[in-house]
Amino acid sequence: MMNRVTAVALATAFFVCTAGLTAERGQSIRKTAPGQAKTTEPPAPFAGVSLKIGDEKVPPGGIAQVKLFVTEPRPISTAGGKFALDGFDAIEGVALMSPGGDAMGVGIWRGSVLTMSIVSPSTTFGTEPDYPILTIAGRVSATAPLGVSFPLEMDLASLQFTDPSGTVYPVHGGSGELAIARNVNVEDVLPGSADLPAGAVVSIPGRGFDPTTRVRFKEALLSNVTFVDPRHMLVTTGEPIRMHGRGIKVVNADGKETTYFSYQRVRRQFTSSEPTLRDAVAVFDSLQVTRAAFRVGAGTTGIALQNRGDAPVMAAAELLDSAGTTLATVPIRIGASRSLVADLSEVFGMPYAASQVVRVRAAGPIQVMGIAVTGPGVAAPIVPR
Repeated sequence: MMNRVTAVALATAFFVCTAGLTAERGQSIRKTAPGQAKTTEPPAPFAGVSLKIGDEKVPPGGIAQVKLFVTEPRPISTAGGKFALDGFDAIEGVALMSPGGDAMGVGIWRGSVLTMSIVSPSTTFGTEPDYPILTIAGRVSATAPLGVSFPLEMDLASLQFTDPSGTVYPVHGGSGELAIARNVNVEDVLPGSADLPAGAVVSIPGRGFDPTTRVRFKEALLSNVTFVDPRHMLVTTGEPIRMHGRGIKVVNADGKETTYFSYQRVRRQFTSSEPTLRDAVAVFDSLQVTRAAFRVGAGTTGIALQNRGDAPVMAAAELLDSAGTTLATVPIRIGASRSLVADLSEVFGMPYAASQVVRVRAAGPIQVMGIAVTGPGVAAPIVPR
């Protein structure tokens, strides 16, 4: 049965996070004359980074997208910390969002803990409160019982956010909850990061769709929404739009609803034998390039490549010494919608050393970054140039 919705005009602010204001001890209170209303001076805004994880509701076997918001804008140059996500069997993808589009990071998924390290060269990360700065898509077990809840927690002691000068911000935050319940569920959006013209078709796989299901894209017009079956919706764009970071709201007539922020999720085509890189999730910025280079770190160093496109891309990786002499050249085929993370020795088949340079040249647009392993289970992005 087909449900068609024509010319859907979006509400522009259906995802809003606000920080509640509470009176603090020591707050000055102005005395008022009899008959006059009492007034209280508001407390000064928190000078650091205030974070919040939203609550999520997902059916067994579905994907929940955990969303981390800043409740007051702050320019952030680097960020890191641990997130405990007990309800997930596996991490399906991680994305960063910033107005400058240059935030990149590395996540290490071990047990039920994701350890993140993030850098934003433009320091625009954290300056947009209406969009999550970090999203984590996790798969819930198909055998998870209805009615069970899991905490979505940030380890405040581990969080470290710095301002543009490198000064560490004070941080406070609120955790969320993952509830296992019958609900409409978005599992992916395809394409997730492309720039689309009017009339393009976007596929939304998920669960719990029905003929009453409505789909809205934040700040964008849709010309058509089609119910295909309980696991699949199709949406036609009514104007040119950028999908990366696009807020999507799905609502059923019975009140079940969910929100999802779009990005292209890819699958891994190689698993490293280096323990930390084996567990690493490379989180790329939005830039796609045909040439990039980065300097080898002092310790274990990896390379991360990603192809968001729908066709394979051939690339060549070169290892150069400090004088610029080529030591090794290796062809790499990156499959459509695929990524790889590997130790440099796995790529080049030879030892490497600090001060050497890795250069990548590709026949089509790809994403490139280096990874510095700074300890067991700890890694950070190396920004390419």
